[in-house]
Amino acid sequence: MRVLLVGNHWTAGPGGAETVLVLTADLLRRTGHDVVALALAEEDTLPTPAADLLPPWAASAARTGAGSAWAGVWSRRAAQAVTAAVDRHRPDVAHVHHVYEGLTLAVLDRLHRSGVPVVMTLHDYRPVCPNFRLFTDGRPCTRCLGGGYLQVVRHRCLEGSRWRSVAAAAEAYVARALHWYDDVALFLAPSRFLADRVTDGGLPAERVRVLPNPVVVPDVPAAPVDPPVVAYTGRLVAEKGVHVLLDAARSLPSDVRIRVRGSGRLAADLADRVRVERLPVDLLGPGSPADVAEELRRASVAVLPALWWENCPMAVLEAGALGVPVVASAVGGIPELVEDDRTGLLVPPGDAAALADAVTRLVRDPERARRLGGAARARVRARHDPDRHVAALLTAYRDAVARSADRSTP
Repeated sequence: MRVLLVGNHWTAGPGGAETVLVLTADLLRRTGHDVVALALAEEDTLPTPAADLLPPWAASAARTGAGSAWAGVWSRRAAQAVTAAVDRHRPDVAHVHHVYEGLTLAVLDRLHRSGVPVVMTLHDYRPVCPNFRLFTDGRPCTRCLGGGYLQVVRHRCLEGSRWRSVAAAAEAYVARALHWYDDVALFLAPSRFLADRVTDGGLPAERVRVLPNPVVVPDVPAAPVDPPVVAYTGRLVAEKGVHVLLDAARSLPSDVRIRVRGSGRLAADLADRVRVERLPVDLLGPGSPADVAEELRRASVAVLPALWWENCPMAVLEAGALGVPVVASAVGGIPELVEDDRTGLLVPPGDAAALADAVTRLVRDPERARRLGGAARARVRARHDPDRHVAALLTAYRDAVARSADRSTP
């Protein structure tokens, strides 16, 4: 089977969507299938047979904030690239990942016009929430699930930007009017929680299939260092609860340090807090997948203090694969990955005291941490096995092709 893999970033991380996209390609190639990746042209873009077709960021030529926002609704260059890739490579199926504000939904329009069956992995809630997170004003939000997308404009849900919020709402209305999501054969939801939310928002349940993200389990588990290290690996944004993590840092034992590997719009604010409050936190900046793995290998505990409804975070899976117990918020799809007091610890979102207490309990009881980490590693190996994932993926592709054929038959 020849698969056109489509996503904004064809790079080795740093985000979960990129990690899953590259791993999907590796798994498909390993089982003898042809893969053509189509993404944005970036400095660190990986090799692909479609390298000469890759378009720039949709907003790269914009001169104003408004222009940038509207460019993220429709990319003419991406539409041309998709058409050219289909004409040249003749894929049996297209597997679309995160394309918003970069390649844009022009991808879906051109794939549908070309008659290529489409499978779409949902890394967030964007088809039913223009803000993509179901989160605004510091808390979960379901205002848009009924289709009233003007709510995103009223609350300026896109980082307070009026123009980005207007553009995102417009994109949602256009996608509905032009049936771009109606013509997707199958949606793959990496968590049951996300699947339920997008069906609440109008996607047909019969076309939403739960398929958790895969993860490769390394041969050698983590070896925690002494004094203890707590690892956070992820984006530095409000919905990830990074300020809650810094609040908790004040209450940790004096010999414990938190090491933060990641980047994002809160990086400068966090650095200021660490300096002014003299917190036991090392802000390491962005890193490669190898850098992330190295941080986890040294950690006694990994943390994800999320405030939003996480989907199937790779930060949790990658820690579990190395046998590192996770302390995480009991929100969204996280409880599907972390079984409280068996493979990690769950805490209420936004509760810095509970977060600090849970971390302290594990770093002060290494035997318990090892037991939970070992159970997490076994759970990841059983439930997120790459071979089982690619088998389910191929079944989805075949079903998408069959559904497309049925729709085209008079």
